[in-house]
Parts: sequence; C-alpha cells; structure tokens
Amino acid sequence: MKKKSILWAVLLALLAMLFSYVSTNITMTFFGERDTLKFWNAFKTFVIQKLENANIVKHSEGYIPDNVLFIDVSGDNQLIDIKDDYGIPVGNSVITDRNKLLELLARLKSSGDYAYVMMDVFFEEGYATDVDSALFGLIASMDKIVIPCHSNGQLASTVLEEKAAYASYDSNLYEDDFSKYPIWEKSGLSMPLKMYSDLTGRSVTRHGFLYLEGAYVSRRSVFPKMYVQIEKNTRGRSDSNGPEGSKSHEKPFLSLGADILAYDPEVVDFENKIVVIGNFETDIHRSYAGEIPGAVINYNVYESLRRGQHRIPYVLILIYFLLFFTMSFFLLNGTTGENQPSGWVWAKLFVIYSVILTIVCIFVFEIWGQAHDIFITSTLFSIVDTCYKLNRKNKKNA
Repeated sequence: MKKKSILWAVLLALLAMLFSYVSTNITMTFFGERDTLKFWNAFKTFVIQKLENANIVKHSEGYIPDNVLFIDVSGDNQLIDIKDDYGIPVGNSVITDRNKLLELLARLKSSGDYAYVMMDVFFEEGYATDVDSALFGLIASMDKIVIPCHSNGQLASTVLEEKAAYASYDSNLYEDDFSKYPIWEKSGLSMPLKMYSDLTGRSVTRHGFLYLEGAYVSRRSVFPKMYVQIEKNTRGRSDSNGPEGSKSHEKPFLSLGADILAYDPEVVDFENKIVVIGNFETDIHRSYAGEIPGAVINYNVYESLRRGQHRIPYVLILIYFLLFFTMSFFLLNGTTGENQPSGWVWAKLFVIYSVILTIVCIFVFEIWGQAHDIFITSTLFSIVDTCYKLNRKNKKNA
C-alpha cells in the first residue's frame, strides 16, 4: 500500500509542477501571488526604510545604476497634422519631437561607445513628419537599439521592423495593476528579451508549452522586481556624469532637450551607458510596487533577465518536486474527514494549501526573483484531496 501511495504521490507532484509552470506563464495572476507580493513589497519597503533611517542598513534598490542613463521626452513634443486614408486632413496630434530624437540618435551613433539604446517611443502609422525618412533610416542603421511595437498598431515604416519588439505592460479586466510581463509573444520577442538577446547572445525559445534558454527551463512571463523606481523621491546617482549644471546626481532622469541637446555633444558621456528613452511624466502604469513609467518597467524586466530570474534553477525544480511530493504523500495518507460536510472539507484544505504556497511564493520571489502560482496549485491539491477523502469515506461506509 505504501509503495502505491509513493507512486501516486510522485505522479501528483509532477502534475502539480506542470499546472504551476503553465499557470505562471499566463500573463495575468490568479487571486494570490499579485496581492501577496504587493503586500510583501510594501511591508519590506517599510521595514527597510525604518532600518535605513536608523543607519542600520544601506539599501541599494531604488538607486539609479551608474551605467544607466534615463532620458525623458515628455517635455519635447511637436504638433502634426493628421490625415485619413484618403489624404484629407482630420485634425492635429501631439507626438514626441522627432527632430530632437534624430539629433540624439545621431549623437549616440557618432559616439559609438554606448552599451545599448532602449527607446520606448512608438512610431505609429498615420503620424508622419518631414524627418521620418532620416530618423527611421538612422534607427535601422544603428546597432544595439530596440524600439516598441504593439499588436494594436502598425509601425510607420517597414525599415523599423528589424529593430522593433513588443512592449506589454498592460493591465486587464481583472487586474488594474501591472504585474506580469510576457517576455515571449507569439508574434515575436519583447523589448527586454531582444535587448537581453542582443547583449548576451542568449534567448528563449518555445517548444510546445515549454520555454527553454539553452539547457534551462524558462518562464514565459516575468514578475519583475522593481530594482529602479522613478518617482518624486527616487534617489539619484552618487556621481555627476551628466552635463555641468544638469545635476544628474540629484535627478532620476535627464530631459532630452533641456539636459542633453542643450549642451555640446562632447559634454554628455554615453560611454558604456544603457540609454533608456521614454516619457516619464504621462506614460505611467500602476504596478504592485507603485506607479512606474513604461520605459522603467521595460528596463526592470531586462534587469530581471540579466540576473537570470526567468530561468528556473535545477535546485528550485528539486525543491518544487520535494514540496509537492510531501504534500501529496500526506494527502494520500491523511484522515478521511468523517462527519464533516464536503464543502467544509474543501474550504479547509484550500486554506491550508494556500497558506503553504503563499509562504513558498514569498520565499521563491526573494531568493530567485520569480512568482509562484498560489490559486491554481492550491485548487488542484484541494480538489484531489477532497475527492480522495470522500472516496475513502464512501468505501468505509459501504
């Protein structure tokens, strides 16, 4: 009987691992991990701030890395005419000033010593300017650059396609906060994954429901730690690498026109810098860690990839198996739940499994930077456990 229980426990553990993996690859969370990690992040931030104020610890998260240059384009706009499919004017629209983008990228290409350019500015079809041909040609000719594309909008030119990748930090009907970021889309790679692939030569490939990076199993969706948060109280750099007078050591980002283009090209140091360009004032998204600009979310997802937090370590796979096997073994060798309504048995078991998996979720997120499913796996164990206990109870009463 015990050998049979062990065999069934192994099979149930493998099934739970499969359910957990598939559910974590979905781009939305299910009633557990998002709220758990949201409250955990708030609690951890509160404790760390108290310890910092007491000079007990020195915390590094929230600081702008020295090798990253954030450039804000929110104050650099131009008004353009919009025409319909027949060329008839239908009004005006405000877009990011493409003349200034052209000048910035020309400086970057001329310097040639930047590490990478992540430009979160969407060049959508139907929005045209006089410098588009020069700007798009320059983007296409540059190495180490990525721009966004979206499933609900077409790029303004086909020459941009090779440099474009998907940006996906949207909420949905159930989640009003951004939580999980799909790094791999059916239509192509995401911006952070393309940047990661360009800089490391590694990438994630799909094999059915399985995603792999080399010999490692990979997540399809990343629940990124927010290593950098651009807010009013964001702490700036400890140095002053920017142009004199811009006070880059006090500011979390520099303005394109006022802080970059207003100075001679040789004054701004792009050497070995990851240049992140985006709108830091209006392109704001609610997340489990607060309100964050879309460009900063993309950078944080890249940072998670760089730290390998999309790969599932073999030791974590072993921990999952041992945990699920232990839960399954006790499930198959527990009490029958006599004299208890089946609904009460299911609810009690669901709470027990949810508490266990909530602890696992926090542990895995802190150690490996990955979100672990709570609701789906808890439901699986609760249903199997309830059915098994009721079956044993019916056999005993027969």
